[in-house]
Amino acid sequence: MKKTNYYFTLALVLFTTVFSFFNMFQIVKVSSQVIQIVFSNLLPSLLPFMILISLCLSLHLFELFSYFIQYIFSPLFHLTPHMATLYFVSFFCGYPTNAKIIKESYEMGYINIKQLQHMLSIASFSSLSFIFVSLALNVRTALILYICHVLPSILRALCYREPYEFLTFKETIENLKTPSMPFVTALKKSITSSLTAFIFILGYMLVFQFVGYSLNIFVSSDYALFSIQGILEFSYGAIQILKYPSFWTYPIVCFFLSFSGFSVLMQVDNILEGIPYSFQRFFFDRLLHGILSFIICCGAQYLTLL
Repeated sequence: MKKTNYYFTLALVLFTTVFSFFNMFQIVKVSSQVIQIVFSNLLPSLLPFMILISLCLSLHLFELFSYFIQYIFSPLFHLTPHMATLYFVSFFCGYPTNAKIIKESYEMGYINIKQLQHMLSIASFSSLSFIFVSLALNVRTALILYICHVLPSILRALCYREPYEFLTFKETIENLKTPSMPFVTALKKSITSSLTAFIFILGYMLVFQFVGYSLNIFVSSDYALFSIQGILEFSYGAIQILKYPSFWTYPIVCFFLSFSGFSVLMQVDNILEGIPYSFQRFFFDRLLHGILSFIICCGAQYLTLL
């Protein structure tokens, strides 16, 4: 699967390079739109979370969160205290930040590869700011859309059955006293890794936007074009398709949010480089999440909640 992803990435880069030579003005326009989305929406909403959460992991502050969250999330979802905190945080931080902190938790020995794979399957959400701000919806509609987006993950998390042990207060204090690295070193590491993750985000967003734009040649319907673009890169497709209100608009946007798009899938795969996880399973988890969100949102639309 790693080789497949590698060749797929090479094909995308080659296609984008050739396409850009013959469509320079359009490439500049698309690049401007993507960069505007990144710097006006994603950068302020994701980067602080990336840096702060990574810093909390390195300084063992996650242990303190885990101690309190475990009494609700661990019995409910059968997660270890650390996994419970990862799951709780994922509701707010958005992808691919979730993949970054899951990877760092694995590298620091908090979770094993089986637990990492499970967290990838349930802890993948769009950021709150994108749903409540970037989509420019009223609060009620955005809230219902968010519920339809996260509900399949919660239902799946409830079905998980693995043993867990509570973290004691003594263990929490001892871990706080022995951080993995000094504060300055941890801060540098957090900033560096977060900026690297953002390079992946920007790069893949640009590539998939170029691919989506090139489909203008083959797809005449704007609605169909934006639907395909949303599957490739969810943020631009979701924003554009909301301009064409119909019964299917909100369910399709909900599918985009839960599937996350090929752009995010490739971002996550690059962030998890060197980790022996199953990309194929991760892909089908995201696809199943998207389909269930679509169905739930259709139900909400039918009940005129949206």
